[in-house]
Amino acid sequence: MESLKVLKNRIKTVNSIVKATSAIKMVSSIKLSRVNNINKYAKECCDLLQNMISKSLSEAAFENALPKDSWINREKGKTLILIISMDQGFCGAFHQAINELAENVVLKHRGAYIEIFGKKVMHVRTHRAPSLSEHEIGAMFNIPSFVDSLFNIVMEYVMHCDVTNVLVISGEMKNMFSQIAKCTHVLPIKKTNVINSEYVKMDDSRLAFIENAMRMYISKLFTSLMTEHLVAEFSARIMSTDNAVRNANNMSDELSVLYNNIRQSKITQELTEIVASIECVQ
Repeated sequence: MESLKVLKNRIKTVNSIVKATSAIKMVSSIKLSRVNNINKYAKECCDLLQNMISKSLSEAAFENALPKDSWINREKGKTLILIISMDQGFCGAFHQAINELAENVVLKHRGAYIEIFGKKVMHVRTHRAPSLSEHEIGAMFNIPSFVDSLFNIVMEYVMHCDVTNVLVISGEMKNMFSQIAKCTHVLPIKKTNVINSEYVKMDDSRLAFIENAMRMYISKLFTSLMTEHLVAEFSARIMSTDNAVRNANNMSDELSVLYNNIRQSKITQELTEIVASIECVQ
């Protein structure tokens, strides 16, 4: 049977865990609220840009006016896979879902370039790829600067490595209790079917407009994907820490009951010994 001192130390340790996990849960709740607002605006902007670009590309393809060597007009090329994880834990099975999807996508696209963001990606590192780079995200980071780095990496591959197919593996929140991993096709952008389209003269200004819109769309799409991933990350952490706090509180209650029982038992034993000694004297 454990001594009272050992039990008391265990109770203090469990209570410390409750305080730490409660703090993590509170911080994650605040961050979730902020990131969720950014995600809503980013999604709306992405949908608007995608519709505009899709129609413009369809008109350009219809008139066969885009240059053949333009990165916008390429149809066949190499694949780039961006895997977004995180550096922190306390997320239950969320990171495992990302790892499983990343493993399947990498096996399906053998020979693809791979860029990993976060420490929680495991098995993909064992695959041989023409280029496999790892980047740390950090506990605190700036979303715009992170999105800019993603955009610069993608454009570097598109311009210098003949990449036309860009896939992003990230997280998504179905609801507060369920977070899943998903694979998003960033490039190429699908073209809509334009019927009875009027003649469009594809001059330099229109080409520049399409290219700038494409760059803006990719940047906003990365913002949407990253904030959506963070929403899933924070919601998974909230649920995980909430379960940890509940279990720790139950453990603390059980240890407190055990502590009180042992303490009361020792007090009763001491009283019994005192009474017995008095009776012997008499």
